[in-house]
Amino acid sequence: MAESNVTGWLKTAIRGDTAATQGTFATAAASTGMAGPSPSDAESLPLETARRRIGSVAAPIDRTDRIPLSVAVGRVLATPATANDPIEGAEISVGDAVFEQGHQIRPGDVGLLRAAGVSELLVRQRPQVGILPTGDELAQRDAGESQQVETAGFTLAQYVDRWGGKVTYRDPVADDAPALRMAVQRDLTRELIVITGTEPGDALREIVAELGEVLADRLAIDPGHRTGIAVVENRPVVLLPESPGAARVGAVQLVRPLLKTFAHAPLPAHPETRATLTAHVDSQNGVRTFTPVAVGDGTATPLPGVDLATATRADGWVSVPAAEAGIDTGTTVTVENWDYLP
Repeated sequence: MAESNVTGWLKTAIRGDTAATQGTFATAAASTGMAGPSPSDAESLPLETARRRIGSVAAPIDRTDRIPLSVAVGRVLATPATANDPIEGAEISVGDAVFEQGHQIRPGDVGLLRAAGVSELLVRQRPQVGILPTGDELAQRDAGESQQVETAGFTLAQYVDRWGGKVTYRDPVADDAPALRMAVQRDLTRELIVITGTEPGDALREIVAELGEVLADRLAIDPGHRTGIAVVENRPVVLLPESPGAARVGAVQLVRPLLKTFAHAPLPAHPETRATLTAHVDSQNGVRTFTPVAVGDGTATPLPGVDLATATRADGWVSVPAAEAGIDTGTTVTVENWDYLP
């Protein structure tokens, strides 16, 4: 039968989502690959360049799972979902593709699929992510010695799970070379390794450099200047600072797009709000700046600091492009809600 308006609209929407899936990462290998020398310790790599370099080693996962419809929300179709029963109101016949390959199942989709007689789906496996917190202050200590609570990696694990990754959250590892080496090698069975509590010149960076290649020790972002990217045995490795705020910026800007690339899933834009700045936002020229803000009554108020409490209280983040030196008070800005799920 001729394609219905409903089915045609669905296919158009799906094609649009899929086209937006890869963004910068999908063309990374073709555009830059791994060419070019790694920056020196004093240089900072622009964010877009970092995305291309780390994205060049990320490829969609071809492993699949057959799952019941009841747990399909958020999963990405490995093959088209075809109707087993007709739906006259939607002009869907037996054998019609209700959703095409690459579509990420939404809560509202399952009702249509159930009406079409679909009870299970073939989906891509979720990308496996190893999250490794590091630092002497976090590792298990002798009785009587205080131990700092690990928050950056633990929080990141919750984000990764909601972004579609399958998380292995590790116990913190002390700054001991043999222990760090074993910890990194242990997670080389994952698609992606994310390490928190690291900075240029520390033992962890040296271990990663020995096992693979550090592509950048610093990125031109604030917070998160000491974020690094690396490759070990063809596995992307994201190196995040100890600061929870800086780690969150690095995760949103690097880890989230990588996960969507691995899953061959759409990378939706974060929900945005337009608001008027109540105070000037500073930014260093040449550095992409992310500022947490509180939103209310049409205004966006910058929050001081980037610690855990500040990042949690923020209603969203304002991004200052690297080519601009701050944003003046009274300017209407776009606020991104990073805590939108997924």
